[in-house]
Amino acid sequence: MLFLIFPGLLILCLECGKKAPPVAPRTTVPPAVNDLKAEVVGDEVRLIWSVPKKGNEVFEGLEYFRLYKHRWHRSLEMCPGCPIPFEDYLEIKLDDPKPARVEGDHIVCHDKIEADHRYAYKVVVYHKSGGASKDSNIVRFETEAISAP
Repeated sequence: MLFLIFPGLLILCLECGKKAPPVAPRTTVPPAVNDLKAEVVGDEVRLIWSVPKKGNEVFEGLEYFRLYKHRWHRSLEMCPGCPIPFEDYLEIKLDDPKPARVEGDHIVCHDKIEADHRYAYKVVVYHKSGGASKDSNIVRFETEAISAP
């Protein structure tokens, strides 16, 4: 009797469960921004970059941009070759980009800046599937000290 039960249990155990290991969902990696520019006007910087395209169309499935920023006083020097310690600054969704705005096929964003500081910015593009682009080009600039009257 036992010789009949054991093969039956063995067959049931082999028939249960999934037959293959789980497969992670596929993510699409969007193209990186490569034309980030910064224009300083007074106490603001105007950051502008192109929305990534595939051919003549906006790359399908783009969800948002993440803008990263680093600010440090002009009296401090960053070590040559050291990575910039960027901070997550702003998420800009394509369907509701506020406080940034879409101008044609460009994203435009303004940020307040302080005198006597250095700034660095970069952008990363995120796809609806969860994929993220490589970092954009980095823009750097410094502001002048305000002279006393």
